[in-house]
Amino acid sequence: MKNEDASGTDAGQLQAWRFVKEATVLREALLDAQFELADRSNRAVLILLNGADGAGKGQVLNRLHEWLDPRTLATLAYDITDRRDQRRPPAWPFWRDLPQRGRIGVMIGSWYHTILLHRATGGADEEIFHARIEEANRIESMLDAERVTLLKFWLQLSDSKNVGTKIRTGAPPGSRYNPLVREWVEIDTKKERKRLVRAARELILHTADSSTPWHIVEAEDPLARDLEVGRRLLDTLQAAARWQPQGRSKAPARPRRATSGKPVLPTLDLSQTLDKDSYETELADAQARIFTATQSKAFRNRALIVAFEGNDAAGKGGTIRRLRSALNPVHMRVHPIGAPSDEERARPFLWRFWHQVPLRGNTAIYDRSWYGRVLVERVEGFAAPAEWTRAYGEINDFEAQLTRAGYIVHKFWLAIDEEEQLRRFEERKETPHKRFKITDEDWRNRAKWPLYAAAVEDMVALTSTEAEPWTLVESNSKRFSRVKVLRSLADRLEDEL
Repeated sequence: MKNEDASGTDAGQLQAWRFVKEATVLREALLDAQFELADRSNRAVLILLNGADGAGKGQVLNRLHEWLDPRTLATLAYDITDRRDQRRPPAWPFWRDLPQRGRIGVMIGSWYHTILLHRATGGADEEIFHARIEEANRIESMLDAERVTLLKFWLQLSDSKNVGTKIRTGAPPGSRYNPLVREWVEIDTKKERKRLVRAARELILHTADSSTPWHIVEAEDPLARDLEVGRRLLDTLQAAARWQPQGRSKAPARPRRATSGKPVLPTLDLSQTLDKDSYETELADAQARIFTATQSKAFRNRALIVAFEGNDAAGKGGTIRRLRSALNPVHMRVHPIGAPSDEERARPFLWRFWHQVPLRGNTAIYDRSWYGRVLVERVEGFAAPAEWTRAYGEINDFEAQLTRAGYIVHKFWLAIDEEEQLRRFEERKETPHKRFKITDEDWRNRAKWPLYAAAVEDMVALTSTEAEPWTLVESNSKRFSRVKVLRSLADRLEDEL
């Protein structure tokens, strides 16, 4: 018995010695790759730590903080039972915390947590489960294209120790060396635990061929587990640090028809107008209806997002002012969207819009929006053709997630003709308090009218869905335009609530 104990002790000491030897070399290489990533800032790296309770997610997290420089490393952990996070869409905290290029994030409790939990507890049937997996695949492909490298780990225990059936023992839970991360506290029954294991296997199988496959790491041996994670991370960091963007032309993209259907803009009757008395009466009525709807009890668990796009000088600002008057300023915010900041350019283009998603019970108004990717960025060559081409689907996924979370997304295109735009430009030039609205860029854009018209046709054809349709507004008459916008919004709110 003593010989067996001595033999076991010797084997353990040898294993520990080998671990220290390999970890020392690995740690140096990881730091070199991390510093190179930070210096080049070509990509961000996001590590998803998933697996059974007791598989050592907390231990792996602490090991990474031991091996890496904490200045460009962040822990991103979530508690989906926290009611404070339930005031926004489920995806909001993940988008909010996306690391910028050159940095590393380690995420515990990712979007897969919710997908698996709903499947295990019977909240999602097979069709919904697979739809969420496909959506996750699309979003991860978008993140990869937007220069976020995902590294997905599943820490695996044997079935007898899986998913809370048996929690590993060792140092006290929460200690530095063996912190116990309990993600699946909502899983109460043996049946649910089995469902979770089955759902996890199915999820991994259906994402095996994606651009961001899973890495299955056996977690029975903590030292071997940590080395395996470290090796995978080293390969990922080195590839991300040395990634180079492909060259792209700055030339404006040629007009492209998305469908064979007829253009919709020429069908608008821009001659429609409204007399002053009717305008004042109908505007006041629509404003009252919007105020009543957004102050109702039914709206408390909903939220409103209104996106305004349109030709230059089409009247977005004046329409937004009339809409503001119909809303409680405490629960409303207008976001004027211009060129992205350096911080915003260091993340996927949708990041800044996810960052601005309002709390439930609130309204966000966008004076220009995420559609800039397929409008001005497309026409002016700020986005490569591959970027704006895939943005249609990315925008549809973005809006679908908002709608599924109970948000009301309403999109307006304010349309005027070239003659009316010229008249308004000239008026702005001659009116002192309106001169700030007219710039050299506005005049240059007039020469690209056909390019913008083609981009708008594609935008409407590819992003007007049943749940998030476009409302095209004839805006040669400001009175008619404002009333149509507010009345359309009032009708939508009353239908939804």
